[in-house]
Amino acid sequence: MSELEQQLTLFARKAVWRSWSTGYRGLDHVTYPYLVAVALKGGARVGDLARQFGVDKSTASRHVAKLLAAGLVEPVENPPDARSVPLCATSAGLRLLTDVQAERAAWLRRALSGWDERDQRTLAALMARLNAGLESSE
Repeated sequence: MSELEQQLTLFARKAVWRSWSTGYRGLDHVTYPYLVAVALKGGARVGDLARQFGVDKSTASRHVAKLLAAGLVEPVENPPDARSVPLCATSAGLRLLTDVQAERAAWLRRALSGWDERDQRTLAALMARLNAGLESSE
């Protein structure tokens, strides 16, 4: 196993389990990206989310149903096409998203507290480059 793959595995495990060990009202490591996507793109439809996350529509529907049941997203009123209802984040969903992001940012700040600003910017740039590469290789 390469050193890079080993470190990425360790990071992914720590990032996922640390962030989600306490749980958030109706939100978990699977539904969180869906809430982020809906909040960023008002009017997202289940089909859009399925394509974005590379899953079938029934899988995306299951995750969206959890967010709907928790009151974190809701259908947009008076959609232009009732066959495919767009979603938006509720005020509760946006508040929870803000809380989760603040907690995750604080965790990262603590982890990077001994790093200088330049190294932090370099890491962010390299992670963005890695994520772009991962996106284009799918």
